Amino acid sequence: MLQKWITSIGLDIGTSTTKLIVSKLLIANQQNQFTLPGCQIIDRRVTYASSIYTTPMLNDVEIDVQRLTVLLEQEYKNAGISLDQVEAGAVIITGETARKQNAESIVHYLAEHAGDFVVATAGADLEGILAAKGSGAIERSAETNAVIANIDVGGGTANIALCQNGKVIETFTLHVGGRLIRLNSDGFVTYVSSYLTEFLKKNSLTLREGEKATFKKLSSICQLLAEETVNYVNALNQNSSLLVSLHTRSSIPEMIMVSGGVGAMMEKQKPKTVKEVAIHGDVGPLLAYHFQSIHVSQAAETTRATVIGAGMQNTEVSGSTVYIGSKRLPLKNIPIVEIPVQQEEKWNPQLFQERARAACMQASTIFSAEDPPAAIALSHFPYCSYKMLQELAKVISAEFIACFKGAKCLVVLCEQDIAKALGQALAKQRKELEIICLDQIDFTHGDYIDLGLPVAGEAISVSVKTLAFSS
Repeated sequence: MLQKWITSIGLDIGTSTTKLIVSKLLIANQQNQFTLPGCQIIDRRVTYASSIYTTPMLNDVEIDVQRLTVLLEQEYKNAGISLDQVEAGAVIITGETARKQNAESIVHYLAEHAGDFVVATAGADLEGILAAKGSGAIERSAETNAVIANIDVGGGTANIALCQNGKVIETFTLHVGGRLIRLNSDGFVTYVSSYLTEFLKKNSLTLREGEKATFKKLSSICQLLAEETVNYVNALNQNSSLLVSLHTRSSIPEMIMVSGGVGAMMEKQKPKTVKEVAIHGDVGPLLAYHFQSIHVSQAAETTRATVIGAGMQNTEVSGSTVYIGSKRLPLKNIPIVEIPVQQEEKWNPQLFQERARAACMQASTIFSAEDPPAAIALSHFPYCSYKMLQELAKVISAEFIACFKGAKCLVVLCEQDIAKALGQALAKQRKELEIICLDQIDFTHGDYIDLGLPVAGEAISVSVKTLAFSS
């Protein structure tokens, strides 16, 4: 078994902070004369963690790409690495920053100039999923079979993910964060987010820019914000004026953990004066105390939960019986959405359609409108009859088109050797769609995939990129 250590970096550009981590990933090329080559991460070590910087901004809507680039170059020097040593990585742009004017161009610029990266502009749902993975919530849910909620509280939002059996089953976001209220050391309020207006009014409270806030008032507001968040997570409230988008609560967690910058401050002592509250120019320390007082758990990984380690390249070769009905190859950075084919004793097309619809709808809210927007990955694939194959093709194509209006290319991944037959069935169902159907692909929900050019007959090179988190 051939082994190789590679250098991987992760860069997280958030609402209030930016941080970088360097990891060493041990890659094992596990192959023999009877199998196609494949690689896996068998060890990972964080070798360098940067300081946590204030995200540099040109103004309220533009991130300063030049200062970010200088920051990154300096951190490479501090870590003792050069550009040509970076073989994998992830740039994740999160929180309010992901909605800034030039976020998309920045994340691509940094990816292109800093290594071979997974590129993700993380909306609220994806950020919640990444944080749940990095904080340990997903792993904990797999170990305990319990529903675990992770609340990632940063500067502008609280991104919540509910996890069960090692997967995220529900995501939602609240306008709760340390920098929604900012103040100087004398207690004068310099900023109040408009997202808090209705919430404060509902609770008979006011807070205005220029006002000198008392410790009592700030404490009351932070207590109410923490309680509102936890009550909504526990489904004690079915609605909240702090919700980023409409959402209906379903699962009830058995455990709640908190990550993010606010989560990191939960272990610190309660601030007792306005000056102690405003040590970072906002109410983060006081909000952290009130989360702690509700007796939720601090996550094992907090500040760096969103991206620990970075993109790992898992290079494989597809099966030799694939279906390529597109001239778009090569394609990069396609997010993988897993849909179990059969979880029941017998094939049930209606239940599969429900799973396909839910997965595609969630993916349409998480990922940007690229084409192809996502790769549909079919797992739990039993023996497949001709009738079942036709029903699969009908459901997949219908739900894909319904959720990704305007998409012209459908990528389907299979674990079993069935790609050519399924690809042909999909092509007959929707002649307007370009179909790429691959088999013998080892994937995980939440990975990204690159599709290369043919390397042996019809087989193509495939690079599955996993965000590598500490365990």
